[in-house]
Amino acid sequence: MSFIVVSFIPILILGTVTIIHFRDFALSSSAKEIYNELNLAKLKIMEMTNEAVSIANKLMIDQRLKELLLYKYTSPLEAYLRYSQYKDIENYKTLYAKAIYRIRIYSENPTILENGVFCKTKKEIEQEEWYKLAVQLNGFIIWDLIYQKEDIYPDYYFSLIRLLRDVYNEKFGVLVINLNKLEMKDLLNHTSYETFLVNSDGVVLFSNREDLIGKTFNIDLQRILSEKGYTYEFNNKKYRVFGVYLPLTGYNKDFYLISIVPLEVIMKEPKRMQDFAITIIFIAFISSMVFAGIFSRSMGRRIAILNKAVNEISHGNWDLNIPLQGKDEIGELSENVKMMARNIKNLNELIIKQKDMKFKTLMEQLNPHFLFNTLETIHMIAVCNDQKEIADVALRLGKILRRSLEAKGKPVSIEWELDLIRNYLEIQKYRFKDLDYKIEIFTDIREVYILPFLIQPIVENSVVHGIEPKKGRGIIEIKIYRKEDYLVISVEDNGVGMENLELEKILNEDQENYSKIGLKNTLERIKLFYGNEYGLKIETQKNVGTKVDIILPYATLRKERVDV
Repeated sequence: MSFIVVSFIPILILGTVTIIHFRDFALSSSAKEIYNELNLAKLKIMEMTNEAVSIANKLMIDQRLKELLLYKYTSPLEAYLRYSQYKDIENYKTLYAKAIYRIRIYSENPTILENGVFCKTKKEIEQEEWYKLAVQLNGFIIWDLIYQKEDIYPDYYFSLIRLLRDVYNEKFGVLVINLNKLEMKDLLNHTSYETFLVNSDGVVLFSNREDLIGKTFNIDLQRILSEKGYTYEFNNKKYRVFGVYLPLTGYNKDFYLISIVPLEVIMKEPKRMQDFAITIIFIAFISSMVFAGIFSRSMGRRIAILNKAVNEISHGNWDLNIPLQGKDEIGELSENVKMMARNIKNLNELIIKQKDMKFKTLMEQLNPHFLFNTLETIHMIAVCNDQKEIADVALRLGKILRRSLEAKGKPVSIEWELDLIRNYLEIQKYRFKDLDYKIEIFTDIREVYILPFLIQPIVENSVVHGIEPKKGRGIIEIKIYRKEDYLVISVEDNGVGMENLELEKILNEDQENYSKIGLKNTLERIKLFYGNEYGLKIETQKNVGTKVDIILPYATLRKERVDV
């Protein structure tokens, strides 16, 4: 892996940088060539449109044209004779034949003679958006795509449109100048790719592809002006779009000349370079792998054997024999691992013995055999002398001692433990008349087994250190519930509580000097039997009370009982 890192990765980085650089270079070169073509076409289109604007300006101030369009003719012959004396429009068409295809003027004069140049404004013409806009703008030039359906061969034309009026705001017609389609198409055909003229709404006004005229493209007109254009998807195919701004004289000035280039055409050469670079990288990778495999084969086999042995040891197989020989680093490591396994085995056996001894020592504190017979005697004497309270106390205390003799270090049911607690608290109620208790169970505790005498020491602490020094009524609440994967046994009292420093002192006191079976004893038993992640959670506040949560593993408690 190290060999691959120092050999293959640099080659991969170098190849990637080369591909990216060559791709950017190819894109920049293509973009430069396309922008040159677009700018040349832009200049020629501007020449054509400027000639149309020039004609429109001249017709706007042509007094003879105004008189022809406003005159009320009495007959077609009169109109023909007056028309024959006016040659200016025919002269413009001849003079600007390359730029201009047709000039039409729509007039509302019902007496004019239609001759292909002068046309009556019909109702369908008045409904056209371009006509309405021309009237609304009152003399401003507009550019739009017009469908001339009144022609013998109806077609779309990119046209100049203008309302004709004099200086006194008298209207005498709407001018339409159709640009020469053949000239514009020939002009755009000199570009290398599909090129079209669009307005600010993305509508194609003219193109070297007839089927695109009139269609709308959702093109980002700002991004096309960037140095390298941008990628655009059309008809499930990716293109690179380039464009230049085309300023035209008139009201609607925002037009763009756009070329779309198939991305695969631009990326053809970079792709060839990319394939070559990938081939080199692949060869380098295979060579690195073969060399690294040969170089590490012998070492890798031995490391795999050692790794398997270490894995077995981690699962408790400390007597494993590792079949590795040699005086190199791996051989020495093998011997050290075997020695480590033997040491772990010896240490683990020692820890188990220490745990067993310590646990038995703790349990011995809970087995006062010699008192049981004495309490039985006291109970019989009290019964004979009709001392019911003494008899009840002796009986309950006897049950407690009997339970301690029965436990023998084995897990017991929670009901077993709760019965012990009830006997203990009933005895304490004879001492403290204001003592009361409540036991609530919020989960299924059937066949749930815990270590014996886990709850009793906590309850005893609540009575002796919490309730006994308190004045007034004392309450002990025991709640058992499940929280996620834990069983929580909560013992809460309203006793005198304690300071945090006092609690720390109790938990840190040596067991030899701590004669009471209290918090520390219970905490150590839980950790010894269930693990360090379980134990006690203690909340206490001076003159308010103390709450102790015993936290145990719920799943483990439901398993079959085992000897401690």
